[in-house]
Amino acid sequence: MRSPSAPLAIALAAVASLRAGEARPQPAPPADAPPAAPAEASAPPAEASTPPASPIEAPAAPAGIEVTVEGNRAPAGSVSLSRRDIRELPGGLGDPYRAIEVQPGVTTIASGMPYYYIRGAPPGNIGYFFNGIQVPLLFHVGAGPSVIPASMVQRLEMHLGPYPADIGRLAGAAIEAESAPPSDVWRGEGSLRFVDLGGVVEGPMDEDTHVLVGGHYAAGAALASALVPSVDVGYADYQVRMTHRLGPEERFTVLAFGAYDYLARIEESDESGESDEDTGAEARNVLLDSDFHRVDLRYDRDDAASGARVRAALTLGLDQSRGVGVERARAWKLNARVSLARPVLGGRALVRAGVDAAVDRYDVTPRPAAADEAPAGADGEPAGGDGAPDEAPAEGTAQLDESFPELFRSRLDLALGAWADALIVLDERSTITPGVRVDHYTSLGRTAVAVDPRIVGRFGIGEHVRLVPAFGLASQLPGLAPLPALQIGGIPGGLQRSLQSSFGVEASVGPANLSATVFRQVTLGLSDPIGTGRGTTLSTERFLTRSLGDTYGLELGARGALRRDMFFLASYTLSRSTRTRDQRTIPSAYDRTHVAHVALLYDLGKGWRAGIRHVFYTGFPADEITPGRPAREHPDRIQPFYRLDMRLSKRWALGARSYLGLVVDLQNATLTKEVFDVSCDDRGCTPQTIGPVTLPGLAIEGGF
Repeated sequence: MRSPSAPLAIALAAVASLRAGEARPQPAPPADAPPAAPAEASAPPAEASTPPASPIEAPAAPAGIEVTVEGNRAPAGSVSLSRRDIRELPGGLGDPYRAIEVQPGVTTIASGMPYYYIRGAPPGNIGYFFNGIQVPLLFHVGAGPSVIPASMVQRLEMHLGPYPADIGRLAGAAIEAESAPPSDVWRGEGSLRFVDLGGVVEGPMDEDTHVLVGGHYAAGAALASALVPSVDVGYADYQVRMTHRLGPEERFTVLAFGAYDYLARIEESDESGESDEDTGAEARNVLLDSDFHRVDLRYDRDDAASGARVRAALTLGLDQSRGVGVERARAWKLNARVSLARPVLGGRALVRAGVDAAVDRYDVTPRPAAADEAPAGADGEPAGGDGAPDEAPAEGTAQLDESFPELFRSRLDLALGAWADALIVLDERSTITPGVRVDHYTSLGRTAVAVDPRIVGRFGIGEHVRLVPAFGLASQLPGLAPLPALQIGGIPGGLQRSLQSSFGVEASVGPANLSATVFRQVTLGLSDPIGTGRGTTLSTERFLTRSLGDTYGLELGARGALRRDMFFLASYTLSRSTRTRDQRTIPSAYDRTHVAHVALLYDLGKGWRAGIRHVFYTGFPADEITPGRPAREHPDRIQPFYRLDMRLSKRWALGARSYLGLVVDLQNATLTKEVFDVSCDDRGCTPQTIGPVTLPGLAIEGGF
């Protein structure tokens, strides 16, 4: 029988479909101030009083790829990605968050699906943030773009763990994107792709007020559905920002954004033209029907005299999901946060502290009870006959309808948090950052408290080598996947608690940066329904199953210039990820021993740029848990996977600031098929192959 693990993973992937690294302003130091600290020893990023030019690229004549190696702007132990990494990565389709998959420690659940295991942490334990606001649904369905357009993102930071103390309630990794500062001139950028169109326009309304409006719409969804009649897909998103300067040191910002996604499988009709339900109408299996909305009100004050910075923010949100295990789930969200950063000890330390509170009101409507028996076919057997292909999906849907109302109940959840850390400058090359975060959770009458200490250092050995040790504890509520309005209630089984440790070496060799890190991440009470073991059940027990997660390995990274017009990026991860339950240790269902990426970006001249990327990873365990067939500790592995991605772009200058461009981006140009799942019985395991999954991207871009 076909295992529903693949449909579950596909559904969760489809349904679950930075701190900025720019130079951070500081007051002028006194005459007796100590040597300048490393770049991370500064206050959090602030929008300049006089906003710099927008990062939307102007159509200036190409001058080669910029290969200047920048300083370590991300916090110690974290990775910072620039706009070049985000927009020009082959196979990334220009999306800001897809760029993280080339980093060491990151494993995709399948080629082309931007949902990741990071150092063994499942997708439900990975947090994505934009301007400090958590994003519940990161990507649109149907290989759609990110819900945050690349033109709004200036820099993205990836915190593998431990992460800064202001980030909490996660037991995996955190990905932060920070918007570009407002533009002091009117600028715009737009793109037209085969499946959608989108753009961003921004500029000053007056000397103190700047606005931005943007969005995406799947205008080609009808055409895509016509080409693939068994699938109905649609999506849209929007972004609005207004920044007003209240005074020389004060700013008020309103940011609103949201997204809508719909994905359904249309059942084939029988020979008489009737659907499976014999109603004459098409039968739809809704895999995703959701939307989310955020409105963030933020006040910032920078005291030039003391170097202190105060930020207060209030976020209102609404998440909705329909037709996925429940009739409807809705969550009204209120999040408030206040933080203070202030230099002390004559500038040798930066102390930060803050408090935050989150109130979530869930309103869940279960699906109506289904009929006891499936409709009978012409031969008196249940519809689907003895072929069994439709049996597992139907059974899986029924189990979801039964288990989801138990997991996701109407309620009021409350979370209160407080945090503090201190970045201490030891000398001009070395810093150490101790911190602690405390969170209190309340859900369905149950409470839990988490105290999460962490400490990260960066110690310079000469001018070109740095040692980066990191240790910390991180806690999170039991999770499933980042599904809008679907969070397990009642804290069953307690919090997930992850001990995160790593030791890295960073080196600068000419124009290249090299890194090597050994890590271990152990999670007590891990929630990972798709990674703890492939199986045939989607019951409540499976979603509430806890295990001991243990992941350890070696990460290698390199990036830099081979010459002025050629940039390279390479990463390699050697790791082992296991799950221990009932005194049995088995590999994670998505454990891949080797993962490697190599990319080249090349400036061809005259406005032409090209890139190529090779992706390779070894296979996951070929095993499945079925009745009477327990998981094996040392199963065979499926075959390795590799693919080649290519990107070619051309930009024409139409005026002093206007341009027109053409981008061809092809993911999996080798048309390689991939084993996505296995189906096992007493005779062994049979690979389930999909594909080739090839994501072609053809876009016309323009701007002014």
